[in-house]
Amino acid sequence: MTAYAYTTRAEVQTAFNTLAKLESRLESKAAKLKTKIAAMQAKHEAETAADMAEISAIRAAVSVYAEQNRAELTGNGKTKTAKIGNGCIKWRKQPAKVEITGDMAAIFTALKRRKLARFIRVKEELDKAAILKEATAIKTPIQGLNIISGGEVLSIETGGES
Repeated sequence: MTAYAYTTRAEVQTAFNTLAKLESRLESKAAKLKTKIAAMQAKHEAETAADMAEISAIRAAVSVYAEQNRAELTGNGKTKTAKIGNGCIKWRKQPAKVEITGDMAAIFTALKRRKLARFIRVKEELDKAAILKEATAIKTPIQGLNIISGGEVLSIETGGES
């Protein structure tokens, strides 16, 4: 890697031109890579589509067989697993879950109306924007809460942006 040091505005201007060319080259190579990856993925999907369809069809047929013959396969419910050849069929319970398909406001209202507010979680969090607006309202320091004044950051941009 080359060490750079600039002493004049003209040298920095040349450096910006070089930066812009290098960044453009990187973006171009990244775009080409993305195109190649997309082409490879499309080729892979095309090559494996028939296998994926066959796997899906076989799994569906095995599922139908398993459900139709569950009593025989599980010894009338004595087991939840049936080993067949080099494969295995398992029946597993899924945990219950809550699915929300309606308007949250309407659900909250219905829960409150039915005196089921215990099912509503209220989350407390600091409003950092409000604290910054009214930092002077905090007369004495609060342990664990610091207000840090904004600083200045040097930014180097290419392409005529400012």
